Amino acid sequence: MKKIVAVLKGFSPLNENDRDQLLALCTPLVLEKGEHWIQEGKKNDSVAFLENGYLRKYFVKDGNEITDFFYFENDFCADLPSIITNSNPASNIMAMQRTSVITFPYTEFNELCKKSHALEHIHRLIVEYTFVRFYKRSVSFILQAPKERYDQLVKTQPQVLQNATQYHIASYLGISPQHLSRLRAQ
Repeated sequence: MKKIVAVLKGFSPLNENDRDQLLALCTPLVLEKGEHWIQEGKKNDSVAFLENGYLRKYFVKDGNEITDFFYFENDFCADLPSIITNSNPASNIMAMQRTSVITFPYTEFNELCKKSHALEHIHRLIVEYTFVRFYKRSVSFILQAPKERYDQLVKTQPQVLQNATQYHIASYLGISPQHLSRLRAQ
């Protein structure tokens, strides 16, 4: 659990009491390849911190999986919209290889944040970072051609290209696997 503490301290200083209270909420979990952490329609009110491995977030539409995001080491992962609205998730998040995560309940973490300025600050920074990340992804589909989205992926998330299948990468970019092959050939 040292990794989660180090990553949180990278956002903002964290005193021993805040650290200990947060760690008391944490539970280690190992997901085997193909195992879901979050499933469409099944409530999950927790946040996961990835210690190692990787997760893929996807939606199912007309029987096809559409990849929305990849989560790697030192990343936080949750279906925050379903947690905030107290609804069931519309997405799935699956381990793409053996993955170790640290989970903690969002509601209990939120209660800790009410008592700790440092944790509240960290929480806000993580939510802001996550918002900007998803905003940039949405804008890329409006303003960028597939080649530009691919080039951006190569530049900012090379681990996706090293780990994900061509089908999942193509789905993430909103193109066919054949189109991805042509982009890679260029």
